Amino acid sequence: MESPEENYLIQRAKSATDPNVAKAIILTAKTLYPQNFKIQFMAYMFEKQAKNYDEAAKSLSHLLVTFQNQQPPELWTEIGKLTEALRMPEDKANEADGDDFYIKMFQHITYEVQHSILLLTASNSDNQMDHCRLTLLLLKRFPQTIVTHAPRLIETLIQGMQPSSPANVIKCREILVMEALPLIMTKPVELPPLLIEKILFVTFEFYMHRMFSHPEEKDDAWRKVFEVMENYSKCLKWEPFMPYAKSSSKEVYWERMVHIVSSAATKPSESKQIVYYATILFMMSIQEYVENVKQKVGDTEQELVLVEGIPTEKRRKIDPIEPPHISVTQGCSPETPICLVAAAHCWQLLHSNELLQQDFTQMIVNISTPLTKWVNRFLLDLAIYLRRNDEALSLMKDSHADKSELEKSVRLLSLTISQGTLNVQGFEHIISILQELPTTPGVYLPNNVFTHPKRQLLLLPLTKKSVLQYCVKAIIACLKQRVLSDPNASNLLLGNLLVLCQLDWPNEIAVAEMIFEIIRQRRAFSYLLFPNYIINVEMIEEFMHLFYPGEVKLEFTIPQTSSRRIGTRGSDKGVKEDFMQIIRQQIHRSNEDIDNVVIQFLQQEQVILVQTLFEK
Repeated sequence: MESPEENYLIQRAKSATDPNVAKAIILTAKTLYPQNFKIQFMAYMFEKQAKNYDEAAKSLSHLLVTFQNQQPPELWTEIGKLTEALRMPEDKANEADGDDFYIKMFQHITYEVQHSILLLTASNSDNQMDHCRLTLLLLKRFPQTIVTHAPRLIETLIQGMQPSSPANVIKCREILVMEALPLIMTKPVELPPLLIEKILFVTFEFYMHRMFSHPEEKDDAWRKVFEVMENYSKCLKWEPFMPYAKSSSKEVYWERMVHIVSSAATKPSESKQIVYYATILFMMSIQEYVENVKQKVGDTEQELVLVEGIPTEKRRKIDPIEPPHISVTQGCSPETPICLVAAAHCWQLLHSNELLQQDFTQMIVNISTPLTKWVNRFLLDLAIYLRRNDEALSLMKDSHADKSELEKSVRLLSLTISQGTLNVQGFEHIISILQELPTTPGVYLPNNVFTHPKRQLLLLPLTKKSVLQYCVKAIIACLKQRVLSDPNASNLLLGNLLVLCQLDWPNEIAVAEMIFEIIRQRRAFSYLLFPNYIINVEMIEEFMHLFYPGEVKLEFTIPQTSSRRIGTRGSDKGVKEDFMQIIRQQIHRSNEDIDNVVIQFLQQEQVILVQTLFEK
C-alpha cells in the first residue's frame, strides 16, 4: 500500500499540465520509491509516450524483475502487447506505430530479460495455441534454447491434434510442420523414437493435404517430406531410403524398397520403417499415375483407360505369376505403367501382414476423403492388372457415378476380352461404345501396341479413333480365329473381315492377304455388301486382279437373271461393264472417311455380324 508521500507524488504528476514537470516529478518518485509499482509503471509510460526506447526498455525490465511475482494486470497487458508485436510479420508490424515501438524497444532490452519475458509469457499462457506460438518465438529469438524447449513444444502440438477439433488439428499441424520443424532441425535435439515417428506421420499427412489443395506445389511438398524423412530416419537408425528426384523412375525407388525389406529385421521398429517408406512410394506412384492418365490435349482433357490387349493369335495359357506388359501410346509418359506397377507392389507389401496393414491405414486415415478417387482408380486398374475380373466388376459398380458411359462400356468390353475372346455380351458393349464415341478425334494407335507376344494391357486414349480401332481389333481377332479354325468359312465372314481390315490399313494387310488367298483357291466369291463398304483402293485393285484373268467368279450385286452375273471368266461383255461400274463407283468413294464407313457397317449390319461371329 502506498504511503501518503507516494500518493502525493503520483497525484502531482497526474495533475501537472506541463509534461516536463510531470516527468520530473515521476522520475524523482521513481528514484525515491523503487518498489512502488504505480510510480515505476508511470515512469515507463512517460518513456513510452516519448518513444525513448532505451529508457523505456530499462523501465520495463525493472518492472518485470521487481514485480513479476505480483503479476499486476497493467504489466502483463503491456507484456502481451510486446509479444504480440514480436509475433507480427515485419511488414505488418511497421504498419502499426504501436507495434513498431515495441519491436524497437525490445532490441534495447538485455538478452537475459528478453529471454525471461518470452519464457514467462509462454508459461503463463492459458491458450494452447498462444503457448505454442510464444514458445516458437522464444526458440527463434534464442536458438540455444531449442534443445531445452523443443521436445515439449512438439508434444504440445501433437496433443493438440485431437479429432474432436478439426480446426485445431489443422492449426497445430501447420505450426509443427511449417514453423517448428524447420527451426528444430537446425539443432541436434534428442527426441523419443515414438515422438519422431509421430513427427514423420504428421509431416506426411500435412503435405498430402497440401498437395490436394495446392497441386502446383507438389514437387516442393515431396521434397520437404523427403527432407524430414532423411533427417529423422537417422535418429531412428533406419536404413536410408533415397533422396527425392522428380526425374527418378519409381522402379528405382521400388528396387531400393526391396533391398530395405529384405535386410530389415522382423520387429515393430523395422515395421514402421517399411510402412513409412512404402506408403510414401505408394502415394508418389499413384499420384503420378492418376495425373498421367488424364492428359490435356489443347483445350480438351483426354483420359487413358487401362484395358486388356487384343490377342493377335490364339492366346496360350496365361501364367498367373508372369506380369503383363503394359503398352503406352504417343503422348503418354513411359513412366505411367511403371508407376502403376510400383504402386501395386507397395499395396501388396503393405497388405502382406496385419501389422503393416494397420499402420498403413493409420497413416492415410486422415487423408482418406481427398484420396478416395485416387485409390478407387488405382484399385480398379490393379484388379485388371492382376486379372481379377470379379473384383474389377465390383469396383466398377461401387464407383459407378465417377465414370462416363463410354468408360464403363470400354472397361466392360476389356473384361470380356480378358476371358479369351469376344462373346455376344462383348459385342453388345461395342454397340454401346459406338453410341458414346467422343468427339475428340485422336489418332490410330501404332500396331506395336497390339502385337506383344505375352499378355498385354494397353492404356487406351478415350478418343474416337483409338476407341473405334480397339473395338474393331477385337472383332477382327474373333473373325480371324473363325477363318483359321474353319476351312469352309463363309463368304459373308470373309467379306465382313475385309470391311473391318480397312480401318487400320495397312496394319491389317496380312489378314487381307490371307482372305484373298482363300478366295483365289475357291475360285469364287460373293459379297453383296461390297458396294456399301469396300472403299480401300488396294483391296479394289486386288479384286480387279482376281477378276480379269477370268479365274475367279465375283458376285457383288444381286444378279438380274440367272445367266447374267459378274464372273463368267470375263466372256460376257455386260458382266465386265457391270463389274467396272462397281469398281469405278468404289474408287470414287475411296476418299470417304473410313471411320464413318466402319461405324455405319457395325451399326447397320449387327445381325450378320453376330451371325458370322458367334453362330456355329
